[in-house]
Amino acid sequence: MFEGRSARSNRAIFEALAKESPQTIKQLYKQVRIQKGLEETYYASLTKRLHCLRETGYITQTPAQGDSRVQVYELRMKAYLASLLNMYSMQEIIDQATDTQASYILLALLNALIPEK
Repeated sequence: MFEGRSARSNRAIFEALAKESPQTIKQLYKQVRIQKGLEETYYASLTKRLHCLRETGYITQTPAQGDSRVQVYELRMKAYLASLLNMYSMQEIIDQATDTQASYILLALLNALIPEK
């Protein structure tokens, strides 16, 4: 999520939505373009990036309250988890966890790895 060509854009989108959510694509476009190195971002590039993030389950797109023609974007829990794991290594998290917290983390990870039927 935070590696490769799209890393900087993803990080800017996540930061903007974490600060204020939901946001329209126009609001996000303004926020992304003020980030260093992203001043030349095209609207079409942002649209494509948002589509990819929505398809992979990191953000959600819903109609705005009061105007169903306008779509707004919000982060999903998966995005918050990706951001957290980008900031801290799994070893750091494990080192700080109590036994109870570690059991919850283990249960959640196993649950995520078991395929749904």
